[in-house]
Amino acid sequence: MVGLALGVITRSKMFAAVDDSVVLPGYTRLDAAMYARLDKRLRLQVNVENMLNKHYFLSASNNNNITPGSPVAIRGMVILDF
Repeated sequence: MVGLALGVITRSKMFAAVDDSVVLPGYTRLDAAMYARLDKRLRLQVNVENMLNKHYFLSASNNNNITPGSPVAIRGMVILDF
């Protein structure tokens, strides 16, 4: 069995701190996953985050400590069910 999944993560603009002096822009990120079940216990999976390589700010803990979102990330997995 083969499967495909798509995910959309979106966030509107937000303030970096309670003083409202720094605004982080909103963003939309597109993710995807594809998997293949080889037998009853074994599955191979590939996940791709931020498929369009969008530049965005993930979070902030104040006006000077702003965390950027990661660029395209590709992960491969082998999953064995017990």
